[in-house]
Amino acid sequence: MSWEGSQPLPFTEGIVGFNASPYSGVYGLLRNNVWIYFGESGCIRGRLLDHLRREGNPCLIRNAPTQFAFELVPGEDTRKARRDELIREFWHLGLCNQRLEKIL
Repeated sequence: MSWEGSQPLPFTEGIVGFNASPYSGVYGLLRNNVWIYFGESGCIRGRLLDHLRREGNPCLIRNAPTQFAFELVPGEDTRKARRDELIREFWHLGLCNQRLEKIL
């Protein structure tokens, strides 16, 4: 199943703050229209802002995402399953997901 969420938007604090959902779901980070990371959160907007503040994944810091997109997905178990499904589908792109080997 391919991406079913929003179209990619510029990954800036203002655009994330205005456009990203504060609700539960999965999100993807892209660089030059290529997926580099998939995550999940109970608050998509808050987690994306964490990434913009360069908290967490060193691979993301090196790859400097330029775009984001998201899908609303209720429930923690469902979110995690959807994130894992996206990682499996796009793993060939060399994703920055640290737990990739556990999902494949």
